[in-house]
Amino acid sequence: MQITVNQHYVPRFYMKYFANIKNAGTKKEKVLITFYQFKDNLLKANIPTTSICSEDYFYDQDGKIENALANMEIKWSTALNNAITANFTMDDIESIREFVIYQIGRTKAMLSHNRGMAVSMMKGILKHQFGNMADEEVVNDLLKNKIQNEITPELGLSIVKEMMSAMRDLEMKVITNGTSINFITSDVPVIIINPLGIQSAGLCSVGEVIFFPISPWKMIFFYDAKLFGKLPDTICDESIIETLNQYQYISADERLLAKEIKDINHIINSETLNAKREQFQEMQKTNIIDDGVETLLAAKSRSIPYYYGLSILRLPKSLRKIPDDFRETFSRDYSYNTRLAILCRIYRDPDFIRNKKLAEHWKKQQTYSKILLNYLDSYWNTPKEDRIITPELMKKLKTVSVKSFMHKQI
Repeated sequence: MQITVNQHYVPRFYMKYFANIKNAGTKKEKVLITFYQFKDNLLKANIPTTSICSEDYFYDQDGKIENALANMEIKWSTALNNAITANFTMDDIESIREFVIYQIGRTKAMLSHNRGMAVSMMKGILKHQFGNMADEEVVNDLLKNKIQNEITPELGLSIVKEMMSAMRDLEMKVITNGTSINFITSDVPVIIINPLGIQSAGLCSVGEVIFFPISPWKMIFFYDAKLFGKLPDTICDESIIETLNQYQYISADERLLAKEIKDINHIINSETLNAKREQFQEMQKTNIIDDGVETLLAAKSRSIPYYYGLSILRLPKSLRKIPDDFRETFSRDYSYNTRLAILCRIYRDPDFIRNKKLAEHWKKQQTYSKILLNYLDSYWNTPKEDRIITPELMKKLKTVSVKSFMHKQI
């Protein structure tokens, strides 16, 4: 078995779509790309893709994972080539779905995110059980070493197939960039946002949007068409292209990637974007929340908690009435328990909340939850019998413990 030492977490075939190629098709072929490295504020052109977005033995030392990925990359590259030329099949769409899921899970940024989340959660559990620890730094180092050995790239890739079902109902759309501004990409090229659940959303959520560029002129979207309707074939508005590129800037871990220096030169010193990027990195950490009822551990996904009001992703009119701070989302699959949880938010008296600010927030949330549920009942096609609130149920909705709605029927 061939063992590749230099293993890429952003595949070379993908970076090639943004590269300048010299001596194409020959033994002397060179695939050269422009990159910006955040750490050193370094902007360089004509860098071989063999030398970036990779580490020695990143996946394994026996070559099993690396070779398995290399085999899958053959069909992924074929599918993406067909998408670029607008000649793709249903099989290609499924291959691209698979590529997206694997690309989300295989990056260095995701590995770091998962390890950091595990460390923070373990620290939170220990602190909750034993209080403040005498030597927190020592405990932190011990946890980091343990987690690093347990949470590996191999572990991350072993569960990505289980995520495929979360994307099955998302519609794919290839959009052409009709402006003079090129798409850029990064070492975390797949972007996840949710205009409905800005602060927290998962792949199964109503309003989910996943997008990534496949060349300076083409971008693929997987999105909740039931919510957003049809997306355009072409984007001719430069401000939209700039916004999509800004998402890459915020999401990037170590590097931005582009075809030419001019594609990224004008945004790399933006104070606004750098502030957003730093805030995003900080928000990825798992933390402990006291919601006035109990202490909770809050794990974060790597979806971007900002929405720039893209006109191509316009929420239905009723949902636009909900302010950003009160937007939330739930699973695209209907669940009676989920509906009960929303009903609880609507009807539960906030007198159980000790914190006055949280109590006021709860009252506002009740108003917007009514708007949301009205829309979701249509989205889910909620059975008529489930929409009935009996006097007995109303009594329980007003008094039952909030967390009961999330775990069991009442």
